[in-house]
Amino acid sequence: MSVRFLVKLMSITGMVILISACSIFGGDSGKKKEDAKKDQSKSKTQSTKGKESIINQELKKQYEMYNEILQYKIEQDKKLIKQSEERYKKLKEESDKPSDSKESGDTSKKDSGGKKGDESGGGQSK
Repeated sequence: MSVRFLVKLMSITGMVILISACSIFGGDSGKKKEDAKKDQSKSKTQSTKGKESIINQELKKQYEMYNEILQYKIEQDKKLIKQSEERYKKLKEESDKPSDSKESGDTSKKDSGGKKGDESGGGQSK
């Protein structure tokens, strides 16, 4: 039983030594791999910075164009509002004028009514 115990003890110590050696020496290579990956990612980001600047420039141009379009629409809306206000004023003035001259408007209606009656009467006699 002591032989088995010694074999187990030696195998466990061997495994501990093997694992500690791998972690010490293998850990450096793992760090080197991580550093290499970081360097690659840094170089990729630096290479894409030039591309991003081009993309950013295009986006800025499109944004400026969008703002210009909005300004143009706002100006057109202002012009439309002014035109509609002018039309409203004209219509209001025209509606005020007939109220002052209702008497002349009534006489013209009577005359036209009489003419219509003559025309309709003439049509009946034929």
